[in-house]
Amino acid sequence: MPESAPSSATVDFLTKAVTLVSLALGIFATWKALPADAEIKRLQAETQRLDLALKQADAELKNLESNRKLTFELYQEVKKVIEKEDKDPREEDAVRVLVESLADEPFRWKLLKVIAVGAQSEEVKEIAAATSKFYEEEVSVQARPGAAPKPAEANAAHAGAGAYNVDFFFCEDKQPTSEPLARAARDLKSPSDTGRWRVRALPRTINQQPGYSITVNEIRYTPPEEKPVADALAKMLSAKGLQFKFHETSFPTPGYVSVFICQ
Repeated sequence: MPESAPSSATVDFLTKAVTLVSLALGIFATWKALPADAEIKRLQAETQRLDLALKQADAELKNLESNRKLTFELYQEVKKVIEKEDKDPREEDAVRVLVESLADEPFRWKLLKVIAVGAQSEEVKEIAAATSKFYEEEVSVQARPGAAPKPAEANAAHAGAGAYNVDFFFCEDKQPTSEPLARAARDLKSPSDTGRWRVRALPRTINQQPGYSITVNEIRYTPPEEKPVADALAKMLSAKGLQFKFHETSFPTPGYVSVFICQ
């Protein structure tokens, strides 16, 4: 007898079964592929990050090489001017300005010190010595690592600078009056002020540069963490008849506040 054809109900059942099995297999394959897809995306992101880091490192290396080349050229210029028998004060001052404007630390203050020793012009020697000392001391300000320390508590017997370092600058243009005031301000340090307090000169040539141009008393600090220290210093100094204006800075110098006295 010939086999009978499957009924429509059977065909319908088989079709649904095959569809369900295919769907299940698709879901299973998708589920298995999800971790691989996530891993591929993670690897792609990591590759992009590494590529960016390599490009940044390459740019920094090129910049370092460029700075080294410039430093060497500046050194050669300083050497050439200092070793001349018939020294020209204009050349000495010109190379001083070049070093001050273009050299990076610590080469800047070291080259300026060379000029201060080897120049013939007394004026150039004096300026180079002052700016060399200024930049050398600035290196110690910028080299302090880590987070800013806490200032003395506001409810303490003496609310002050705490562990912060404080530099009291006196303007060279007004040295006869400003230096004694800076030294008197430094001497107000109490036992609870455990940071380093020192008096420093603000050379005329430095004050002529962008970012300075200081003509009145100022306290410079980085907000917001250094604001309590600036307030405490202003209050302490106001008791001695010194008034200051506040100047917020964006250049990070953790644990450091500068006070400028120009009167």
